[in-house]
Amino acid sequence: MLKSKKNIILIGMMGCGKTTIARLLKDQLKMNWIDMDIYIEDKYQMRISEMFDISEDYFRQKETECCLDVSKMENMIISTGGGVVERCDNIKALRQNGYIIYVDRPIPLILEDIDTSSRPLLKDGAQRLYELYQKRHPLYLKACDYHVNNNGTLEEICTKIILKLKEL
Repeated sequence: MLKSKKNIILIGMMGCGKTTIARLLKDQLKMNWIDMDIYIEDKYQMRISEMFDISEDYFRQKETECCLDVSKMENMIISTGGGVVERCDNIKALRQNGYIIYVDRPIPLILEDIDTSSRPLLKDGAQRLYELYQKRHPLYLKACDYHVNNNGTLEEICTKIILKLKEL
């Protein structure tokens, strides 16, 4: 389905549905799937929250190293962490071999589905999610090849993405 690029990269806020959508797309598109958060934790044998305990910069450096790793893979659907767009090097690496899709979901819907206490950047409360969205939304828009709103069913968003990929 993808002509010149080998991967599909899903970006967007934490809780926007990237991982769930990636799991559904992998079956429909007969591709492999990798979750960057799991990849990072497996590679460094350390939970992301522990990396954040060292510092956010420490985590971001490890995330960048992993972006370079996964960008070399092929036939992958890659669900990234919400802050992957905060470093231009990450997007540059992922774009080399991937088509970037921004999964945009309204914050109130995200807050219905996630436990903010389990997210390192949200330990101070849900308001932080709104602040992160204000900061990251322009970065997501700049980084993406396709912007899709996730405000319907999972089937609807997967259909939108697949139809867009067929246009490539």
